[in-house]
Amino acid sequence: MKLKEKIITESAEAAVTAAKKTVNPAAAFFISALLGFLAAGTRLGGNGAPLCTALTAVISPLGGFAAFGGAMAAFFLDGTIQLYVTEIISMPAVIIARAMITSVFGRKITPVAAGALACASYIICGIAVAFSFKITAALILAVFFRSVLCGGAAFFTEKAFSCAERDFVISAENCVSVSVVYMLLICMLCGISFGAVNAGRVAGLFFTAAAAFRYGIPGGAAAGALSAFAFGAASASMAPSAAIVVCAGLASGLLFKKNKLLSAGVFIAVVFAGALVYGMPSDTVKLIPEAAAASAAFCIIPEKLYRRSFGRTAAAPSAAALNYGAKLKFAASAVSDVRASFAKAAKVLENGGNGNDISKEVCSKVCTLCRSSVFCGEDEKHRIDSYFRPAENILKSKGFITEKELHKALECCPKKNELAEAFNEMYRLSQIEKRYGDVTDCMREITLEQLSETEDMLGFLSQSADVLSSCDEVLSEYVREALEESGVKEPAAAVFFDRDGRIFIECFYEGLLNVKLEELTERLGSITDRELDEPTAVSLNRVTHLCFQELPAFAVEVGRAKVSGREQTSGDSDTSFRDSMGNLCILISDGMGSGVRAAVESCMTVSLMTRIIRAGLGTDAAVRLINRLLLTKSAEEIFATVDLLRINLFTGRAEVVKLGAAQTFFKTNGTVKTVESWSTPVGIVSSVEICRRSVQLSDGDSVVMITDGICEECFPRVRELMLSVGVTVQECAERIVAAAENGMEEDLCRCDDKTVYVVKIHKI
Repeated sequence: MKLKEKIITESAEAAVTAAKKTVNPAAAFFISALLGFLAAGTRLGGNGAPLCTALTAVISPLGGFAAFGGAMAAFFLDGTIQLYVTEIISMPAVIIARAMITSVFGRKITPVAAGALACASYIICGIAVAFSFKITAALILAVFFRSVLCGGAAFFTEKAFSCAERDFVISAENCVSVSVVYMLLICMLCGISFGAVNAGRVAGLFFTAAAAFRYGIPGGAAAGALSAFAFGAASASMAPSAAIVVCAGLASGLLFKKNKLLSAGVFIAVVFAGALVYGMPSDTVKLIPEAAAASAAFCIIPEKLYRRSFGRTAAAPSAAALNYGAKLKFAASAVSDVRASFAKAAKVLENGGNGNDISKEVCSKVCTLCRSSVFCGEDEKHRIDSYFRPAENILKSKGFITEKELHKALECCPKKNELAEAFNEMYRLSQIEKRYGDVTDCMREITLEQLSETEDMLGFLSQSADVLSSCDEVLSEYVREALEESGVKEPAAAVFFDRDGRIFIECFYEGLLNVKLEELTERLGSITDRELDEPTAVSLNRVTHLCFQELPAFAVEVGRAKVSGREQTSGDSDTSFRDSMGNLCILISDGMGSGVRAAVESCMTVSLMTRIIRAGLGTDAAVRLINRLLLTKSAEEIFATVDLLRINLFTGRAEVVKLGAAQTFFKTNGTVKTVESWSTPVGIVSSVEICRRSVQLSDGDSVVMITDGICEECFPRVRELMLSVGVTVQECAERIVAAAENGMEEDLCRCDDKTVYVVKIHKI
């Protein structure tokens, strides 16, 4: 009986997500023109800044022409077009050069390339323009300085754009570039004034107050320092106000997450007090109405509208998390050292044993008490080697010996009967010791395997603690409050960030939620300002573990076909699930033989491994534990194969773990390659060797997993279907099974159970 299932694909969700992220070309054109207009009016240190050229080096050629148009409009409105000849020449030059580079090399401009392009274009155009004037050392130095400023601005802006492509995740790697671009944007806005209020300073003070309320003292101090530096760079007369802005951020940070009105009041009060301390100079006094406008906007504008700028900042690594990871790693090293010492000591003790020499023991027991022993053989060694060793060989072959089977030279021995009894007794004792030694060896191997399993668990947990070492305490508290409002009591929740700034939310609680998981996911997504995927839920002993992740970079299509063989019940078991780290896992196990017994073996393997992996204890520990359970489950031989495919849906990296399983087919870059098993199934030997192989998958690549019921004659058909265009994953799985069943009546080898998984990934 055929059992065919199709797992729901995620292509529809991927299409919706892609549509949400599509940028309107008209809006992009307008924004580019506006940025060009603002960059043209930017002043750094009282001089016109060459940010227009830097801007055209980091955006598309079409956007570059829009920025060029905006800059020209600003030059005409100011009536200073003759002062910016270098910018007017260099901007089209950069646009054309960027278009040629991308068309010839067909790759994205890197930050270094953007900075070099902007710097080289500006210095070449600047020197060309300088020839129309009297060339002096000061003029050349000014051109060089402005070109370096242009290249640096392009470099950091390109890095910030790369950050924006990753959903504005601010990490330690790109915090400098984001900070520089923030200061440049404030400088650009400082060119716009509405009477006594400057737009750039209002924006800087607003973000200082918002950062202080969001992150406390560190956030307020950092945002205040960056804003103050931008104020001073745009207007040298505002440099003395830097201390006032930083102090306002520090004071407001003392009241973070308590009361917006109180925090805004403290912010204005500190700005006013700072102006009084400075004696109310004209430029410093300007900060008072601007701080009032920024505080009013901070209180009026809902936090969710601008939280995206802050909520995507990965928190700094927690000292407790780093210490916890280091402690687990140290514990894993200690267990490894204990295992090595234990194995070494056992080997020494085993080699130090003399073993049982039956002939010597019989001679010592019987012949030493015999008066005729001096006349039996030339000496004791001759007697043992010539008369007793043949008797020992008979014992090993038959298991016992009689008086008649002793050596002919012992026919007249008065102790002949005692010799036969002693040989049989010593052999019985040696067999008992041998069996005891075998049991000890087995126990030692199991103990070593248990130590390896513990080491794997600790090592995997230490890696997880290292990867997810950044915990946002504020967001964690928000999530915990949301869970309490959803009906559970005393939940535990933590919001983590990995090294790439991706967010992971872990929750533990007892009881039941009074809202649907979809509603909770949407609410937590609003709190963290991320689009969250469906959560992974595991319940054990009334405790539920929920793990939320943001939407991955890859969507998957999965097709599955399964057919039983000679028995009505298939001996293959399989499942697919998500773990807590953004991986899609597909697990197939083939039990020994077919029918109910094989199904029990494979089902136990799949069920236990799934629970261990989803609990976050790692693949290696799961394999070793399953191997030990199958070894000790029954006196009869029980084994099952393990075929695990794990695909990271954020990076597309696929990992394969095989123990006695059939081949797996990978289609990458238009070619099909296979990965074969390199280890025995679990449940055969006490110590399993766990090896893994990795494959990098990209958009449109696919994977086919099979059990050994798919014979080698079908492999060309598998490759053909994988390379075919227009064949869905479900159709591919069904056609592979159909090809394997063709001719089953004539070939009994085709009567085995068959399971096929076909996985295809798509870039969102």
